[in-house]
Amino acid sequence: MYQVINNILSNAIKYTEAFGVIEINSRIAEDSIEISIQDSGIGFTEEEKEKLFTQFGKIERFGQGFDVISEGIGLGLHIAKKIIDLHGGEIWVESEGKYRGSSFHFSLPRNFN
Repeated sequence: MYQVINNILSNAIKYTEAFGVIEINSRIAEDSIEISIQDSGIGFTEEEKEKLFTQFGKIERFGQGFDVISEGIGLGLHIAKKIIDLHGGEIWVESEGKYRGSSFHFSLPRNFN
């Protein structure tokens, strides 16, 4: 799970401007554990959301008031999803649109066999 949290948190840091906010929360439900990482970063559209968990999926914006040039190749969230899937969990993301931040969530069963 270290790799999952590291990949999501790295994205939050990469896509959040200086003095932005990143918040990490956890919750224990009856049959699962949920972790969420929220940021005040660049956010994304529904069309961009489709790319996020795909292999080599990246969001880059130039000349739109918030230029983003990321160093990675777009594998971090794809790897995070694969790890969560292998552990029988779920991962999802929400954003209210460009420049509105994002919230990444994942849940894992409490009783993994």
